[in-house]
Order: sequence, then structure tokens, then C-alpha cells
Amino acid sequence: MLNWMKDSVDAQLRDQQAGFRKDRWCTDQIVTLRIIVEQSVEWNLSLYINFIDYEKAFGSVDRGTLWKFLRHYDVP
Repeated sequence: MLNWMKDSVDAQLRDQQAGFRKDRWCTDQIVTLRIIVEQSVEWNLSLYINFIDYEKAFGSVDRGTLWKFLRHYDVP
């Protein structure tokens, strides 16, 4: 059942959403971020990056919202 749910949700997510997904690693995100930073330096552009710890920002998960989200993506 868990694998079925993962497949159902993965089909709805963008490729850029890589964290905690099959065949996606944090190193992919780190490399992408590094390229963005290097290009901004090379092109002499300002770059603003914001990292949010969602667990600290929002506390625990609102289960009602989670169920609505899952239903929206047709996950039973």
C-alpha cells in the first residue's frame, strides 16, 4: 500500500522536488544549487537564497490538511 501511495504521489510532483523520493538524492539538489550560485557570480547577478526548516516553522503536521492534500492528488 505504501509503495502504491508513493507512486501515486510521485506522478504528481515536479522533477525539482527531489527530497526523499525514489532515485532522487540530496546531492542532486546541492549540485543544482551550486550551479545557480556559480552562474550568479559569473554573470554578476544578485542572488537571494532562503532555506526554511518547515518542521520548526510550522510544528507538527495538520492531519486534516494532509488528508485533503492526499485526496486532491487522488491518493486514497
